[in-house]
This record gives sequence, C-alpha cells and structure tokens, in this order.
Amino acid sequence: MAEIHQLEVEIKCKSSAERFYTLLTRDAPKLPKYAPQSILRVQVLPRDGEVRVGSIFVWEYVPRDKPSAALSIEKVTAIDPKNLSITTTVLEGDLRNDYTSFVITLAITPTKRDGNYNFIVKWVVQYEKANEDVPDPTYFMIFLEEFTKELDGNLLKEE
Repeated sequence: MAEIHQLEVEIKCKSSAERFYTLLTRDAPKLPKYAPQSILRVQVLPRDGEVRVGSIFVWEYVPRDKPSAALSIEKVTAIDPKNLSITTTVLEGDLRNDYTSFVITLAITPTKRDGNYNFIVKWVVQYEKANEDVPDPTYFMIFLEEFTKELDGNLLKEE
C-alpha cells in the first residue's frame, strides 16, 4: 500500500486576507501581475468567473532552482470562501512526474491586527511518491513560501 506524505508551511502576511484569497481563487488569472517572479500564467475553467468544486486551474509557474517553467493542471476538490480555504488535486503536469497523487490545500486564518501581520497563510501538500527514490517536494514548499511573500508584498503596495 502506498504511503501518503505531508508537508506544511505557514507564512505571516500583512495585506488583506480577503483580497489575497480572491486572487488565489476567482481572480487567479490576474496573479502574473501581482507575482511576476513566480507565476507566468493562470487559467480558471470554466471561465464564468466563479470557482467551485470541479473547477480546473491551469498554472504555469517558476519553481525555485528549476531550469524552466512548470505546468500544473488542478481540479478544485473543496472550497470554503467563508473560511478562506481551497483544496486542489493535481491531475496533470510536472508534479505528476514524481508523485502519483498530489493534493494542495490553502487555508487563510485572519488574526487580530497587532502591527505585525493580518493573517496566516498555511499551505499543506499531501503526496504519494512514484517510487522510494523520489525526494520530498521541499522545492515546491519553498516555491509556495516565496510566492506567498511576493504576492503579499505586492498587495501591500496597493493598500
């Protein structure tokens, strides 16, 4: 039986939690403007402006220490706009080369404004390795952390 592994990263952010979440869901096609070092292109299908269970994200992104852009096609398997969370399952793309399953969950937790940050972004990835020689996707976790910081910093410039 295959073993499911899990990695997590939490990042403290200072911008608007609601705006951050909207950019990672409904307004995801605008992400290249807000995180140009990390995101090259995003499509959300169907293109009716809503993100719901069954929606498809097509991501073209730049992972750290990789020679070229990566592609990820993900299906939304859970979404909770009230609690600012979304879970996607990778269907196709670079991550599927090394992992037979790959699930990404984003959870945003607003905090009391104490002068340091407004919310915490938590990324959780659950994955199954294609074989025992495949390393853990720590490079992807670093990418998520850097992308989150880039997006938060650029959103702060607009506020």
